[in-house]
Amino acid sequence: MFDRLYSYKDLFFIFIWRELLIRYKQTTIGVLWALIQPLSMMFLFVLVFGVILNIETNGHPKVLFYYSGLVPWTFFSSSISASITSLIAHRNLITKIYFPRELIIFSRVMVFLADFMVSLSLLAILLMVYKIPLSLNMLWAIPLFFLLLLFTAAMGLMLAMINVYYRDVKLASGFLLRLWFFATPVFYSIDPLPIKIKLILFLNPLTYIVENLRRVLIEGRGVVIWQFSIETVFIVCFFIFCYRCFIYLERSFADVI
Repeated sequence: MFDRLYSYKDLFFIFIWRELLIRYKQTTIGVLWALIQPLSMMFLFVLVFGVILNIETNGHPKVLFYYSGLVPWTFFSSSISASITSLIAHRNLITKIYFPRELIIFSRVMVFLADFMVSLSLLAILLMVYKIPLSLNMLWAIPLFFLLLLFTAAMGLMLAMINVYYRDVKLASGFLLRLWFFATPVFYSIDPLPIKIKLILFLNPLTYIVENLRRVLIEGRGVVIWQFSIETVFIVCFFIFCYRCFIYLERSFADVI
């Protein structure tokens, strides 16, 4: 993959720069919009789930609990929504010249990674505000972020590829992401759930990522090594599978689009 993409690195950065300009050109507050979505959702969750429904947050501050779940989810959902239509949106470019088509999807993901880093800076501030003690276990957040990035890129490749042939994917994406949201412990903890429900939820890699990000950042505990190893192997294999399928089918994208 790196040999294939390295010679197109300049084009990749141009895609990223172009997407950033399109998103923030003529906006008043610029990249601060990256904070508005998770913050507004956090306040809504605190009101509805924390105050009205009084859902248990394992004793953690409600603001910190909800925001730590919304940061990875917002990155994932925004990246997927943008990736699904990315190939169709570049049909004029795809039908005229050759370049690795996955650059389009990867550039979309990287744009939202920039937003993710901005949101993450606020999460770091919240950890200090609520006096969460520093711990070496917090370093586990780095490989967890990498798994999130890899899984997001894999899903972006798969859904964008399928959408080239079946435009129903775009129509169904909103419904799919809503279901995925409730299957991910963004506003609830899986700790009080029965073991059978936990096993079903852990079929969703985002469940593992969100739960363990809270575990290492808020609780200061490390990950369970065997669980982390299984999740890493699954996500890496899933990415390789999606990437190989994408490479195999990309030769026909220009004709189908």
